[in-house]
Amino acid sequence: MSNPNKDLEDLKKEAARRAKEEARKRLVAKHEAEISELEAEDQEKEKALPKNDDITIEEAKRRAAAAAKAKAAALAKQKREGTEEVTEEEKAK
Repeated sequence: MSNPNKDLEDLKKEAARRAKEEARKRLVAKHEAEISELEAEDQEKEKALPKNDDITIEEAKRRAAAAAKAKAAALAKQKREGTEEVTEEEKAK
């Protein structure tokens, strides 16, 4: 005859093993979903870049940062001069 306590322990171990396996599967699926979402975002960002093949992502980031810095400097200068109106030209930048 088999020991009922041993059978119960074996069942518990098997249930724990299956639970761990299911948790791993869910975690892998979650990570794959996150990765595919990030890849989709990257593709959208690359599509938003100008179609100039000579420009790398780093170059586009540098140019965007320079444009933002110039716009911030223009707005700061305007505030120092006392005018709070933002011209259409500066909004376009």
